Amino acid sequence: MAVLDSAAGRGGQEPERVRQRQAPFRDRVQAGRQLALGLREYADGRDGGGGGDVVVVSVSRGGAVVAGAAAAALGRSVPHMHYLVEAIPCPGLPGLSLGSVAGDGSVRLDDLVAGSVGRGAADPATLRAIRAVDRRLRRAQLGFCRPPPTRPDLDGRTVVVVDDGIEAGDTMRAAIMHLRHCFGPRRVVAATPVCLADARKPLGRHVDALVDVVSPLAVGAIPQWYASGATPSPAELRALARMFAAPQQCRPWTRE
Repeated sequence: MAVLDSAAGRGGQEPERVRQRQAPFRDRVQAGRQLALGLREYADGRDGGGGGDVVVVSVSRGGAVVAGAAAAALGRSVPHMHYLVEAIPCPGLPGLSLGSVAGDGSVRLDDLVAGSVGRGAADPATLRAIRAVDRRLRRAQLGFCRPPPTRPDLDGRTVVVVDDGIEAGDTMRAAIMHLRHCFGPRRVVAATPVCLADARKPLGRHVDALVDVVSPLAVGAIPQWYASGATPSPAELRALARMFAAPQQCRPWTRE
């Protein structure tokens, strides 16, 4: 278990730790319970936050299974919410992000980046890109059994953002920036069972803390870190059945 605090994330020295290179997780349910051990201090208030203000937010389907198990292990007072966020690709420059769109229809446009490439909010191509992402995310968000978070749910609270693995960190980074912009959390903690070592410090610049179980030098495909592989385990299927509409239950584990 490792925690990267904001000082290390902004260029400080990360404590020396023995980093495991293999994660023998049976499935995402077990991984979520292990992850909860590193999150206990936030739920209990031992981090100085007072406790009782923690909300767990998953940002992918696999992350929802991890987050659900982690929230349950932390106690009934810790709610689990699901919130999909995706970057807005710049027309003509798909590798450049103009901001983000979320599953509730909210949009965060980076005016500085958009203006620098002549793609402001009134640009027709930008609007088309936003609409395309919005349609896709709204459909996916509706598959979750509970509505997405609202500002009163997260404002002034400690938000733990969970995914089932972090490679480049694009999904997690987009979600964190969107949550900070739209919801006003007091503190944001990124949490995942598996985080690529090279992704920790860059991602750490955007959060108050980063918690993982293992941080290998190379991640590879996220499913390979779970014994169940690309096929959801029986425990994962039960978790998916509780959280998502039936058609999503049997899909293989792919990055969303």
